[in-house]
Amino acid sequence: MPGTTATVPEQFAQFLAEPRTGILSVARGDGRAPHATPVWFHYTGARFEVSITRNRTKFRHLERRPAVSLVIDDPMAWRTVIVEGVASIVDDDASLLATARALRTKYRQGSPMTPDDEILRGLRAEERVVVVIEPGHVMSWAR
Repeated sequence: MPGTTATVPEQFAQFLAEPRTGILSVARGDGRAPHATPVWFHYTGARFEVSITRNRTKFRHLERRPAVSLVIDDPMAWRTVIVEGVASIVDDDASLLATARALRTKYRQGSPMTPDDEILRGLRAEERVVVVIEPGHVMSWAR
């Protein structure tokens, strides 16, 4: 629901902190099925952040229709979090760097961290932006 905020139950905080792939679905707006792609995500405890590039299909769809779904699922452990919400595109250096560092820490554990100026230079060269998803509705379950 636009304008409402939902929260993820606390019992899923550790699940979302683990290096899992989410499936981000965005509306195409042309009568076809939603555009769904795997993404790395960072959960701040209130919102979800995803890094994408401006030259991808999902970026163009998000600009037109910001309603999204993000599904994080572990079928072997019977744990799932599904977030529906409105996405906004953020393109400032501080947000790009903070999200990139959070994603690298989460998904590349043990790898040395690149200096901030080098990370930012790479993000700008790739034309990256941060997609911030504010949960409007959350469904979750665990065994």
